Amino acid sequence: MKKILENFDKKQFRRYFIFSIILIILILIIGTFNFTQARYETNTKIKIEPQLAFFLVDVRNQEGQIKLDGILPSNNPYIYRFDVSNYYKTQKANVDLKYEIEIITTANIPLTYKVYKGNDLNTNMITQDYFDTDSNGVYYRHLKIDGISYFNYNEKKTDVYTLWVLFPEEYKNSATEYSGVIELVDIKINAEQVM
Repeated sequence: MKKILENFDKKQFRRYFIFSIILIILILIIGTFNFTQARYETNTKIKIEPQLAFFLVDVRNQEGQIKLDGILPSNNPYIYRFDVSNYYKTQKANVDLKYEIEIITTANIPLTYKVYKGNDLNTNMITQDYFDTDSNGVYYRHLKIDGISYFNYNEKKTDVYTLWVLFPEEYKNSATEYSGVIELVDIKINAEQVM
């Protein structure tokens, strides 16, 4: 024990002791600011706003358009939302309404379409998918949506629809052929009074 105390260097011990205290204080200060937390934690809220909103406050047909430009072949679908409501601000439909949806596209790009209502992502609502030409010989694609939806005049209601557009990855090698090509998607809401 005496040997240890004789070889003990008090100046060197003080340096190590002060250095250790400073290091501990720095670690405690850094720990209170949570600098490293940002690397491991992310708070994200994703809210998809509707690209189109239809307000059926009276009996009439409405039409809106989504412009699909800059899409690339991918395994992941492009997702677009549209809403149909029986009210708008202070106005509300005064009669029971029923409506049907029809989608017409320009058929410029080989796309696959699916339409889902609400949170049901298992049932594609497209029941008919066919091509047609107008009087000028221009091709259009018609997508008919399954069934008729209803709004009761007693309640304010919004039906949410999700349009999934898939540009298959098999077209990745011919992406230049479709670059700059725009696909237009017309969504038509045909509303009638329920008798």
